[in-house]
Amino acid sequence: MEVKCDLVLLSWNNLALLKRCVESLMRCTDIHSRLIIVDNGSSEAGLREYLAALKGSRNVHVEVIFNSLNEGFARGMDKGMEESRAPYVCILNNDIVMTEGWLAEMIKVAKDEPAIGIVNPSSNNFGLRFKKDTGLEEFAYGLRKQSGRWVEMNACVGFCMLIKREVTKKIGFLDDKYGYAYFEDTDYSRRAQAAGYKCVMAKGCYVYHSEGKSGKFLKDKDETFDRSARIFEKRWGRILRVIFLITKKDSSAGEEIAHKIAGELKGHNRVWLFVEREADLGTLPEHLDLMRTDSPRNFFKLKSFWNIIKKKKKFDRIYAGEPALRAALRGYRFFRGAEIKEI
Repeated sequence: MEVKCDLVLLSWNNLALLKRCVESLMRCTDIHSRLIIVDNGSSEAGLREYLAALKGSRNVHVEVIFNSLNEGFARGMDKGMEESRAPYVCILNNDIVMTEGWLAEMIKVAKDEPAIGIVNPSSNNFGLRFKKDTGLEEFAYGLRKQSGRWVEMNACVGFCMLIKREVTKKIGFLDDKYGYAYFEDTDYSRRAQAAGYKCVMAKGCYVYHSEGKSGKFLKDKDETFDRSARIFEKRWGRILRVIFLITKKDSSAGEEIAHKIAGELKGHNRVWLFVEREADLGTLPEHLDLMRTDSPRNFFKLKSFWNIIKKKKKFDRIYAGEPALRAALRGYRFFRGAEIKEI
Protein backbone atom coordinates (compact mmCIF):
# COMPACT_ATOMS: atom_id res chain seq x y z
CA MET A 1 0.00 0.00 0.00
CA GLU A 2 1.32 3.45 -0.93
CA VAL A 3 2.54 5.63 1.93
CA LYS A 4 0.63 8.92 1.79
CA CYS A 5 2.51 10.70 4.55
CA ASP A 6 5.84 10.39 6.33
CA LEU A 7 5.62 11.33 10.01
CA VAL A 8 8.90 12.58 11.47
CA LEU A 9 8.81 12.40 15.27
CA LEU A 10 11.72 13.92 17.17
CA SER A 11 12.47 12.11 20.43
CA TRP A 12 14.59 13.41 23.28
CA ASN A 13 14.09 11.94 26.78
CA ASN A 14 10.58 12.27 28.35
CA LEU A 15 9.76 8.57 27.93
CA ALA A 16 6.29 8.88 29.48
CA LEU A 17 5.32 11.68 27.10
CA LEU A 18 6.81 9.83 24.14
CA LYS A 19 4.80 6.69 24.92
CA ARG A 20 1.59 8.72 25.24
CA CYS A 21 2.30 10.41 21.91
CA VAL A 22 3.10 7.20 20.03
CA GLU A 23 0.09 5.35 21.46
CA SER A 24 -2.28 8.14 20.39
CA LEU A 25 -0.65 8.23 16.94
CA MET A 26 -1.09 4.50 16.41
CA ARG A 27 -4.68 4.64 17.64
CA CYS A 28 -5.83 7.73 15.73
CA THR A 29 -3.96 7.61 12.40
CA ASP A 30 -6.21 6.28 9.62
CA ILE A 31 -3.91 7.22 6.72
CA HIS A 32 -1.23 4.79 5.54
CA SER A 33 1.95 6.38 6.90
CA ARG A 34 5.57 5.79 7.75
CA LEU A 35 6.63 6.93 11.21
CA ILE A 36 10.29 7.97 11.22
CA ILE A 37 11.40 8.48 14.81
CA VAL A 38 14.65 10.39 15.22
CA ASP A 39 16.04 9.99 18.71
CA ASN A 40 18.28 12.92 19.55
CA GLY A 41 20.74 11.16 21.84
CA SER A 42 18.33 10.40 24.69
CA SER A 43 19.93 9.42 27.99
CA GLU A 44 16.79 8.48 29.95
CA ALA A 45 16.76 4.88 31.14
CA GLY A 46 14.64 2.57 29.02
CA LEU A 47 13.86 5.03 26.23
CA ARG A 48 16.15 3.69 23.53
CA GLU A 49 15.09 0.12 24.41
CA TYR A 50 11.43 1.19 24.03
CA LEU A 51 12.13 2.61 20.59
CA ALA A 52 14.16 -0.40 19.47
CA ALA A 53 11.25 -2.71 20.33
CA LEU A 54 8.50 -0.48 18.94
CA LYS A 55 6.10 -2.13 16.48
CA GLY A 56 3.85 -0.41 13.98
CA SER A 57 0.13 -0.77 13.36
CA ARG A 58 -2.14 -1.57 10.41
CA ASN A 59 -1.71 1.99 9.07
CA VAL A 60 1.67 2.99 10.48
CA HIS A 61 5.06 1.50 9.64
CA VAL A 62 7.88 2.40 12.07
CA GLU A 63 11.53 3.22 11.44
CA VAL A 64 13.93 4.57 14.09
CA ILE A 65 17.09 6.63 13.65
CA PHE A 66 19.38 6.87 16.68
CA ASN A 67 21.62 9.94 16.98
CA SER A 68 24.60 9.63 19.31
CA LEU A 69 24.02 13.15 20.66
CA ASN A 70 21.41 15.92 20.71
CA GLU A 71 21.71 17.64 17.32
CA GLY A 72 18.94 20.16 18.03
CA PHE A 73 15.40 20.48 16.71
CA ALA A 74 16.14 21.56 13.14
CA ARG A 75 18.98 19.15 12.41
CA GLY A 76 17.17 16.26 14.07
CA MET A 77 13.98 16.89 12.09
CA ASP A 78 15.95 17.36 8.88
CA LYS A 79 17.52 13.93 9.28
CA GLY A 80 14.04 12.41 9.25
CA MET A 81 12.72 14.71 6.50
CA GLU A 82 15.62 13.68 4.27
CA GLU A 83 14.32 10.10 4.45
CA SER A 84 10.82 11.15 3.39
CA ARG A 85 9.48 10.22 -0.06
CA ALA A 86 5.71 10.52 0.47
CA PRO A 87 3.50 13.32 -0.97
CA TYR A 88 3.33 14.83 2.54
CA VAL A 89 5.69 14.99 5.48
CA CYS A 90 4.50 15.92 8.97
CA ILE A 91 6.97 16.91 11.69
CA LEU A 92 5.93 16.08 15.26
CA ASN A 93 7.00 16.88 18.81
CA ASN A 94 7.11 14.05 21.34
CA ASP A 95 4.77 15.89 23.76
CA ILE A 96 1.56 15.86 21.71
CA VAL A 97 -1.61 13.76 21.74
CA MET A 98 -3.51 13.07 18.52
CA THR A 99 -7.27 12.65 18.19
CA GLU A 100 -9.28 10.58 15.73
CA GLY A 101 -8.86 11.58 12.09
CA TRP A 102 -6.20 14.20 12.77
CA LEU A 103 -3.99 13.39 9.78
CA ALA A 104 -6.75 12.73 7.23
CA GLU A 105 -8.28 16.15 7.98
CA MET A 106 -4.96 17.99 7.68
CA ILE A 107 -4.34 16.35 4.29
CA LYS A 108 -7.90 17.21 3.22
CA VAL A 109 -7.23 20.87 3.99
CA ALA A 110 -3.84 20.77 2.24
CA LYS A 111 -5.63 19.58 -0.91
CA ASP A 112 -8.22 22.35 -0.74
CA GLU A 113 -6.20 24.74 -2.88
CA PRO A 114 -2.75 24.65 -4.52
CA ALA A 115 -1.50 27.68 -2.56
CA ILE A 116 -1.80 25.89 0.80
CA GLY A 117 1.70 24.64 1.60
CA ILE A 118 1.81 24.05 5.38
CA VAL A 119 -0.98 23.00 7.74
CA ASN A 120 -1.33 23.00 11.53
CA PRO A 121 -4.20 21.25 13.35
CA SER A 122 -6.42 23.13 15.77
CA SER A 123 -4.78 23.01 19.18
CA ASN A 124 -4.50 24.51 22.64
CA ASN A 125 -1.44 26.19 21.11
CA PHE A 126 -3.93 28.52 19.45
CA GLY A 127 -6.21 29.08 22.43
CA LEU A 128 -8.60 26.18 21.79
CA ARG A 129 -8.69 24.60 25.23
CA PHE A 130 -11.03 21.88 26.43
CA LYS A 131 -12.42 21.71 29.96
CA LYS A 132 -11.69 18.80 32.26
CA ASP A 133 -15.36 17.78 32.35
CA THR A 134 -15.44 17.69 28.52
CA GLY A 135 -12.41 15.55 27.72
CA LEU A 136 -10.04 15.60 24.77
CA GLU A 137 -11.88 13.31 22.34
CA GLU A 138 -15.27 14.86 23.08
CA PHE A 139 -13.86 18.33 22.43
CA ALA A 140 -12.20 17.16 19.20
CA TYR A 141 -15.45 15.51 18.07
CA GLY A 142 -17.21 18.88 18.35
CA LEU A 143 -14.69 20.44 15.96
CA ARG A 144 -15.22 17.84 13.23
CA LYS A 145 -18.34 19.63 11.97
CA GLN A 146 -15.85 22.17 10.57
CA SER A 147 -14.20 19.55 8.36
CA GLY A 148 -12.57 21.08 5.31
CA ARG A 149 -12.51 24.58 6.76
CA TRP A 150 -9.28 26.44 7.48
CA VAL A 151 -7.97 29.83 8.53
CA GLU A 152 -4.78 31.51 7.37
CA MET A 153 -2.04 32.27 9.89
CA ASN A 154 1.25 34.19 9.93
CA ALA A 155 3.36 31.13 10.63
CA CYS A 156 2.76 27.48 11.39
CA VAL A 157 4.15 25.94 14.59
CA GLY A 158 6.43 22.91 14.52
CA PHE A 159 4.70 20.80 17.18
CA CYS A 160 2.60 19.19 14.41
CA MET A 161 3.22 20.65 10.97
CA LEU A 162 2.11 19.03 7.71
CA ILE A 163 4.16 20.06 4.65
CA LYS A 164 3.47 19.33 0.99
CA ARG A 165 6.26 17.54 -0.87
CA GLU A 166 6.41 20.34 -3.46
CA VAL A 167 7.26 22.81 -0.69
CA THR A 168 10.27 20.81 0.48
CA LYS A 169 11.40 20.47 -3.13
CA LYS A 170 11.31 24.25 -3.55
CA ILE A 171 12.71 25.48 -0.22
CA GLY A 172 14.39 22.48 1.37
CA PHE A 173 14.21 21.64 5.06
CA LEU A 174 14.56 23.46 8.39
CA ASP A 175 17.55 25.77 8.84
CA ASP A 176 19.95 24.32 11.41
CA LYS A 177 21.54 27.73 11.99
CA TYR A 178 18.93 28.10 14.72
CA GLY A 179 20.78 25.54 16.81
CA TYR A 180 18.99 23.56 19.49
CA ALA A 181 15.57 25.22 19.32
CA TYR A 182 13.26 28.19 18.62
CA PHE A 183 12.19 30.07 15.48
CA GLU A 184 13.14 27.38 12.95
CA ASP A 185 9.43 26.67 12.26
CA THR A 186 8.61 30.38 11.91
CA ASP A 187 11.57 30.80 9.58
CA TYR A 188 10.41 27.83 7.49
CA SER A 189 6.92 29.33 7.26
CA ARG A 190 8.35 32.63 6.01
CA ARG A 191 10.42 30.86 3.39
CA ALA A 192 7.33 28.96 2.21
CA GLN A 193 5.30 32.17 2.04
CA ALA A 194 8.08 33.86 0.07
CA ALA A 195 7.77 30.97 -2.40
CA GLY A 196 4.03 31.67 -2.77
CA TYR A 197 2.48 29.26 -0.25
CA LYS A 198 -0.03 29.82 2.56
CA CYS A 199 0.26 28.68 6.16
CA VAL A 200 -3.12 27.61 7.57
CA MET A 201 -4.80 25.95 10.54
CA ALA A 202 -7.29 23.13 9.90
CA LYS A 203 -10.42 23.83 11.93
CA GLY A 204 -11.82 20.31 11.83
CA CYS A 205 -9.10 18.33 13.67
CA TYR A 206 -7.37 18.68 17.02
CA VAL A 207 -3.97 17.81 18.47
CA TYR A 208 -3.20 18.53 22.10
CA HIS A 209 0.26 19.92 22.90
CA SER A 210 1.85 19.80 26.36
CA GLU A 211 3.52 23.14 25.65
CA GLY A 212 7.12 23.42 26.78
CA LYS A 213 7.38 19.83 28.04
CA SER A 214 9.56 18.53 25.18
CA GLY A 215 12.27 21.10 25.87
CA LYS A 216 12.09 21.34 29.65
CA PHE A 217 15.54 19.72 30.04
CA LEU A 218 17.16 22.13 27.58
CA LYS A 219 19.99 24.02 29.26
CA ASP A 220 20.33 27.80 28.92
CA LYS A 221 16.83 28.14 27.42
CA ASP A 222 16.77 31.95 27.64
CA GLU A 223 20.14 32.30 25.94
CA THR A 224 19.12 29.80 23.26
CA PHE A 225 15.88 31.69 22.63
CA ASP A 226 17.64 35.06 22.42
CA ARG A 227 20.24 33.72 20.00
CA SER A 228 17.58 32.25 17.71
CA ALA A 229 15.52 35.45 17.91
CA ARG A 230 18.50 37.50 16.75
CA ILE A 231 19.05 35.20 13.77
CA PHE A 232 15.36 35.37 12.82
CA GLU A 233 15.02 39.15 13.22
CA LYS A 234 18.17 39.84 11.22
CA ARG A 235 16.71 37.78 8.39
CA TRP A 236 13.01 38.70 8.56
CA GLY A 237 12.60 41.66 10.93
CA ARG A 238 10.83 41.79 14.27
CA ILE A 239 7.26 40.53 14.63
CA LEU A 240 5.26 43.53 15.90
CA ARG A 241 2.31 43.59 18.30
CA VAL A 242 -0.28 46.00 16.89
CA ILE A 243 -3.55 47.40 18.33
CA PHE A 244 -6.43 49.18 16.64
CA LEU A 245 -8.72 51.20 18.98
CA ILE A 246 -11.88 51.70 16.92
CA THR A 247 -14.89 53.77 17.98
CA LYS A 248 -18.28 54.33 16.35
CA LYS A 249 -16.97 57.63 14.97
CA ASP A 250 -14.41 55.69 12.95
CA SER A 251 -17.13 53.77 11.08
CA SER A 252 -17.08 56.20 8.15
CA ALA A 253 -13.55 54.95 7.41
CA GLY A 254 -14.46 51.29 7.94
CA GLU A 255 -13.14 49.96 4.63
CA GLU A 256 -9.93 52.00 4.97
CA ILE A 257 -9.43 50.58 8.47
CA ALA A 258 -10.01 47.05 7.17
CA HIS A 259 -7.37 47.69 4.51
CA LYS A 260 -4.84 48.84 7.14
CA ILE A 261 -5.58 45.79 9.28
CA ALA A 262 -5.00 43.53 6.28
CA GLY A 263 -1.72 45.34 5.63
CA GLU A 264 -0.47 44.72 9.16
CA LEU A 265 -1.34 41.03 8.83
CA LYS A 266 0.41 40.87 5.47
CA GLY A 267 3.47 42.25 7.26
CA HIS A 268 3.31 39.15 9.53
CA ASN A 269 2.40 41.19 12.62
CA ARG A 270 -0.02 40.11 15.37
CA VAL A 271 -3.09 42.36 15.48
CA TRP A 272 -5.58 43.07 18.26
CA LEU A 273 -8.82 45.00 17.69
CA PHE A 274 -10.54 46.78 20.58
CA VAL A 275 -13.84 47.90 19.11
CA GLU A 276 -16.71 50.04 20.37
CA ARG A 277 -19.71 47.78 19.97
CA GLU A 278 -21.62 50.03 17.54
CA ALA A 279 -18.66 50.53 15.17
CA ASP A 280 -18.89 49.26 11.57
CA LEU A 281 -15.55 48.02 10.28
CA GLY A 282 -16.50 46.81 6.84
CA THR A 283 -15.16 43.46 5.63
CA LEU A 284 -12.36 42.11 7.81
CA PRO A 285 -10.05 39.28 6.79
CA GLU A 286 -10.36 36.00 8.69
CA HIS A 287 -6.95 35.34 10.17
CA LEU A 288 -5.65 33.40 13.16
CA ASP A 289 -3.41 36.31 14.20
CA LEU A 290 -6.31 38.78 14.30
CA MET A 291 -7.93 39.02 17.75
CA ARG A 292 -11.02 41.12 18.47
CA THR A 293 -12.66 42.39 21.67
CA ASP A 294 -15.90 44.42 21.61
CA SER A 295 -16.90 46.80 24.44
CA PRO A 296 -19.96 48.99 25.11
CA ARG A 297 -19.50 52.71 24.48
CA ASN A 298 -19.52 53.75 28.14
CA PHE A 299 -16.69 51.41 29.05
CA PHE A 300 -14.76 51.38 25.76
CA LYS A 301 -11.79 53.53 26.77
CA LEU A 302 -11.43 52.06 30.27
CA LYS A 303 -11.77 48.45 29.12
CA SER A 304 -9.45 48.97 26.14
CA PHE A 305 -6.71 50.53 28.27
CA TRP A 306 -7.05 47.78 30.84
CA ASN A 307 -6.85 45.05 28.18
CA ILE A 308 -3.67 46.62 26.84
CA ILE A 309 -2.02 47.10 30.23
CA LYS A 310 -2.75 43.57 31.50
CA LYS A 311 -0.92 41.96 28.57
CA LYS A 312 2.47 40.60 29.59
CA LYS A 313 4.18 42.10 26.55
CA LYS A 314 3.90 45.73 25.51
CA PHE A 315 2.58 46.74 22.12
CA ASP A 316 4.72 48.26 19.39
CA ARG A 317 2.11 50.16 17.39
CA ILE A 318 -1.29 51.58 18.37
CA TYR A 319 -3.84 52.95 15.91
CA ALA A 320 -6.61 55.30 17.10
CA GLY A 321 -8.98 57.48 15.13
CA GLU A 322 -10.03 60.14 17.62
CA PRO A 323 -7.40 62.85 18.37
CA ALA A 324 -8.38 62.90 22.06
CA LEU A 325 -7.79 59.15 22.30
CA ARG A 326 -4.36 59.44 20.70
CA ALA A 327 -3.48 62.29 23.07
CA ALA A 328 -4.57 60.18 26.05
CA LEU A 329 -2.38 57.31 24.88
CA ARG A 330 0.65 59.59 24.56
CA GLY A 331 -0.02 60.93 28.06
CA TYR A 332 0.23 57.53 29.76
CA ARG A 333 3.77 56.49 30.63
CA PHE A 334 2.88 52.84 30.02
CA PHE A 335 2.37 53.50 26.31
CA ARG A 336 5.62 55.37 25.77
CA GLY A 337 7.81 53.60 23.31
CA ALA A 338 4.80 52.51 21.25
CA GLU A 339 4.20 54.19 17.90
CA ILE A 340 0.84 56.01 18.10
CA LYS A 341 -0.74 56.32 14.65
CA GLU A 342 -3.92 57.79 13.22
CA ILE A 343 -6.30 55.29 11.66
